[in-house]
Amino acid sequence: MKKKERFINFVEILIIVIVIGILSFITYGQFRLAQAKSRDLQRRADLHEFSKIIQLYWADYGNLPSNELINGLWGKDFVDKGYVYAKSVPKESYGSKEYCYEAGSDGVSFKMSAEFENKGDFDCKKDGQLCGGVKYCYTDIVYVNKTE
Repeated sequence: MKKKERFINFVEILIIVIVIGILSFITYGQFRLAQAKSRDLQRRADLHEFSKIIQLYWADYGNLPSNELINGLWGKDFVDKGYVYAKSVPKESYGSKEYCYEAGSDGVSFKMSAEFENKGDFDCKKDGQLCGGVKYCYTDIVYVNKTE
């Protein structure tokens, strides 16, 4: 009887280990998805905050900064004529594509683009939009307030 009890205990432990392994696998997948969603939320917040800085520039000069100027600033300070617009411009830290800025031809709009990790996000367009010749799944178009 003792041998049979040991065998049953071994089978019970084996089943518990397998169940824990399956639950760990499922939980790890959800954890990774939550991390991706968190980073996407940070990307959205970075672009939103930086769009305010672009609007300040527009308020000072009456025109939008060039694409080359802004796209060369990611991760650096944005200083113009001694005025500090941003101590450190946000920089993409997880993905392979850097953020993208593109001024609109109308002079009062610009778009900010990022690549999301969570392709299932409602704002992540499957066909994407071009910014600087590169396709991004998330693009926010911003219009500056034109008051004259």
